Amino acid sequence: MEAILNNVDLLILSAAFVSFFATLGVFRLARGQKTPHPEFGHMTGPTLLLTILTMLLFLTWATVAVSYIDLGSMNVVVAMGVATIKATLVSLYFMHLRWDRPFNAVIFVGSLFLLGLFLGFALLDTGEYKEAILDDPFQQIQATQYGSEQG
Repeated sequence: MEAILNNVDLLILSAAFVSFFATLGVFRLARGQKTPHPEFGHMTGPTLLLTILTMLLFLTWATVAVSYIDLGSMNVVVAMGVATIKATLVSLYFMHLRWDRPFNAVIFVGSLFLLGLFLGFALLDTGEYKEAILDDPFQQIQATQYGSEQG
């Protein structure tokens, strides 16, 4: 089991390639066929769904591959960027937001923007944290004052 977990990036990449070849096969089979338009709602073809699945698998592999590279503070930015792209693909195609009313897309994009704004404001002051708030050593509260660490 440990050997499998150590090679999880290879497993994800191989699943992405299998999905890619399955997408190519389905695309060749469905090329000359006419599919009737559904009476109600929207029907997504298997070729598009397999294409999105392949993209999601490759992006998952990219997330795992980037985790092995030390980019410093950019690791979080790259991981969140890939996660945002994956969430957008899932919401657009698997949740059919692409074919829904434009107002729903505006609400979705606005919520992503506000989430990024709130997280940005929350992370602005992370560099300002200190272990001791007071600079005067005589006024600092000892961390082990009551026999166990505080805070």
